[in-house]
Amino acid sequence: MELYTLENDYLFKKMFSNQAYLKQLLLDLFDIKVKKLEYLNTTLIKENKNGKVGIVDLLLGREIVILELQNIDRHNFEDRLLFYSSNIITNHCLKEGEDYEKLKSIKVYAIINYPLFNSEIKNSVRLKVRNKIFTKKLEYQIFDLTKVNKNNKENKYYELVNLFNTENINELDEIITSGIYKKILEEIKRYNLDSEEYAKMEDIERLMMNETEHYDTAYKVGKREGRSEGISLGRIEGINQNKREIAKNLINKNFDINFIMDVTGLSKEQLSSLYQ
Repeated sequence: MELYTLENDYLFKKMFSNQAYLKQLLLDLFDIKVKKLEYLNTTLIKENKNGKVGIVDLLLGREIVILELQNIDRHNFEDRLLFYSSNIITNHCLKEGEDYEKLKSIKVYAIINYPLFNSEIKNSVRLKVRNKIFTKKLEYQIFDLTKVNKNNKENKYYELVNLFNTENINELDEIITSGIYKKILEEIKRYNLDSEEYAKMEDIERLMMNETEHYDTAYKVGKREGRSEGISLGRIEGINQNKREIAKNLINKNFDINFIMDVTGLSKEQLSSLYQ
C-alpha cells in the first residue's frame, strides 16, 4: 500500500487547517512569524460562468496570502500564480469606495516539488522595472523541495522536507524529533490507516497523475497531427472524462462542492449533473 505524505494535496490541506502546524510551516519554510491568522477559504466570485474558481487561503493582518503546493510541472506555473493573485487582488484586496492607499498586500507562498529554478532553495519574485521594485504590494515566494538534501541532518529543513517525501514511514520515526513535527507525523499515520481518509488521498493522487498522463498524450497527439487541434482533442478526451469520474467519487464521499471544483477544475454547472 502506498504511503501518502504531505506532498498529497488532500493531506496537505487537512494538516495545515491546523493553525499551529501552519504557523510552523510558514516560519520554517518562508521565515514568516505569524501571531494571528484567519482562514478565509472563500470561493472567488466569478465574473462569468466560464471563469475558473480559485481559493483564498489566509488573511494575515493587512496581507492576503495564498499557500500553493505544486507537485507536478505542468509548464504553466507562472501563469497559474498570476491568475490566482490577479483574481484575489480584484475581488478581495480593496472594498468599494476605499482609497487605493488601503489596497491590501498579497503574497503567494508556493511549495514546489520539481526543479523550477537553476539554483537556490527559496526564491522571492517581485514585479520590477529597470531593476527597481514596481510595487511592494505583490510578491511571490517559492520554496523548492528538490533543492534540499533530505539526508543532510544539518540542514534546517531536514525534518520538514522528510515529512513531504519519504518511502518508509518507519524511517520518519527516527528522523522526526521536534515536538510539533512529531504531532504532524502521528496525524500522517492516522490518515494513512483510516480507510475513508486514505481513499480520499488516493482519489486526489489519481486525479493529479491521470491529468499529467493526459497532458502528455495531448502533446504527443499534437506533434503527430502537426496542428493545435490534436492537442485540444487529446486534452478533451482524457482530462474531462477523468475529472468527471474523480468528481463522482468525491461527491459520493460527501466532499464540499467548492473543494471538488477546486481540485477538478469543473464548474458548478458541470458538477450539478453528476449529483443526479
